[in-house]
Amino acid sequence: MIRTVIYCRCSTEEESQQEALKKQVAEAKESVKANGWMLVDEYIESKSGTTAEKRKEYQRLYEDLQTDRFDVVLIKSQDRLMRNTKDWYLFIDRLVTNGKKLYMYMERKFYTTDDALITGIKAILAEEYSKDLSKKINNAHRNRQKRGESFILPPGTYGYEKLPDKSIVIVEEEAKVIQLMFHLCQSMGCGRIAAVLADEGYRDRKGQLFQEETVRRIIRNPIRCGTVVQNKRHFDFQLKQELRMPEEEWIVHKCAVPAIVSEDTWQSANEAMDERAARYRTKAPRAKPAEGKFHLSGKIHCGLCGGTYYRTIRKRFKNQEKIIEWKCRNYLRFGRKDNVKDGRGTRKAPIIDGAGCDNIHLEEQKLLVLLEAACEAYYNNYGIDYPQICDKAISVLEKVFIQREPAGKAKELKKRIQRQENLNHKLVDKLLDGIISDEDYKRKKTEFEERLHNLREELKACRWTEPVHTGNQERIRKIEERLKGDLLHRVVLSEMLDSIECIEVYEDRLKIRFYHEEMLEIPLDMEFAYASRKESERERIVAYMRENPSVTAKEIAEMEHVSLTTVNYRIKKLRQQGRIYFDGRGGRGQWAVCEREVGT
Repeated sequence: MIRTVIYCRCSTEEESQQEALKKQVAEAKESVKANGWMLVDEYIESKSGTTAEKRKEYQRLYEDLQTDRFDVVLIKSQDRLMRNTKDWYLFIDRLVTNGKKLYMYMERKFYTTDDALITGIKAILAEEYSKDLSKKINNAHRNRQKRGESFILPPGTYGYEKLPDKSIVIVEEEAKVIQLMFHLCQSMGCGRIAAVLADEGYRDRKGQLFQEETVRRIIRNPIRCGTVVQNKRHFDFQLKQELRMPEEEWIVHKCAVPAIVSEDTWQSANEAMDERAARYRTKAPRAKPAEGKFHLSGKIHCGLCGGTYYRTIRKRFKNQEKIIEWKCRNYLRFGRKDNVKDGRGTRKAPIIDGAGCDNIHLEEQKLLVLLEAACEAYYNNYGIDYPQICDKAISVLEKVFIQREPAGKAKELKKRIQRQENLNHKLVDKLLDGIISDEDYKRKKTEFEERLHNLREELKACRWTEPVHTGNQERIRKIEERLKGDLLHRVVLSEMLDSIECIEVYEDRLKIRFYHEEMLEIPLDMEFAYASRKESERERIVAYMRENPSVTAKEIAEMEHVSLTTVNYRIKKLRQQGRIYFDGRGGRGQWAVCEREVGT
């Protein structure tokens, strides 16, 4: 029997269109049955046919054309498949190339190459019809906006709710939070407002803490003072994208919805935000560019493509252990050039000629060990004396720990600091309850902060000398152990890394250039190379099986700290290579290792 699939589409998800779509599906199935064909799949969706970009079912059908799952695609008519001339010709080209047929049941005929001209003209007419229809819809929508007949309220609009009769009402509990935001905005930024709301236990509709950006959007949107602004964005049919309209074309309706705050309050809060933003923009520029978050940020470069290496973090499936690696920017954006080197399921971007990178990844811990050994060897001539540095650090710590605060005065200062901090908290509570004005809050806040600063400075200056206590001796001993352990080495390594200007990465070596223009080249072991690392992983599995032929994949996964799926995949590759085979049946038996001959 002829294997057939059906494709059905309507323009929108409106109820009337959904009924039409159900009827279209029923007609398509009836046509398949009448022709004596076999239905193997259905592609059904409610999307516009002007573009193929967001039509998931169409994209699935377009990809399935290259498979051997069916012989015929059945549609109602050409415009149900699409209303775009370019997409039509692309679809027909793939259809014909892969030996498939297209059947339109309204015309009761198959598409043939003789129909190319006619169907092309139909596609152009369908596209022009869609273009004209889009203009009419946009014009009607714009006129409806000008008349202010109805307003679209997104369901997540905080502070408002749209009733079944399409009227918009205020949610009182949420309105109180919004009024507090506008009140605090006179003297606080959005980040501090979010922190205050979190301390007071306020949450959004989803029970989450208010984020800085959420607070900013609420204050910036004039709907909170009853004003609705429409036509800020417009979907362009030609460009197939949403464009931002110039401000003079916006449609503004004042008093369109109930106001949560007055227009003066909204204007005052936004002017305060603009003023703070202007102060931030006029700050003096930095004396030097901002440094990276990590010591190696911006210093590692690919020797193959010239891209910068970025720090990435992933977790092992089995034990959620963090694995930190540095990878080339072009690999992260485009994957590998060589598909053979791509891991299973790792490609997340389309293959682009000339893009991508096949260079190695650098596991951070192994890289730091390698750099530490290289830097220590390089800096040996500079005479770094670890014991001497450790002794000096301990002598300084002993002098610091000898100093103790006077018991009586320090205790009193601590109590006063605690009382002052409590007053600060009560001041915020009074502001939120409306007991004090915003001006009084700012004045008192400044006084309290200055008083608290002076008390802390007085406590810091209050010291006296007495013998080192046993507790302090124990602390010094533990610090000394850490210094003699790895802490001092890490500090020295950090200083050494700061002297590195650039690290060029190749598949078999690293080239290190220091700021004083000296070069150092380090060979890389097999563990850094992808292919060699995979080979060593499989060799470990062979070793496990040689040592214990009855070992299970689950046991190997636990020893390797990876998932069972990963181990099964590596075992599959070893079996394909003829390295191992299972001597038995039904899960009973043992593994046999095929030893390699010398020279192979």
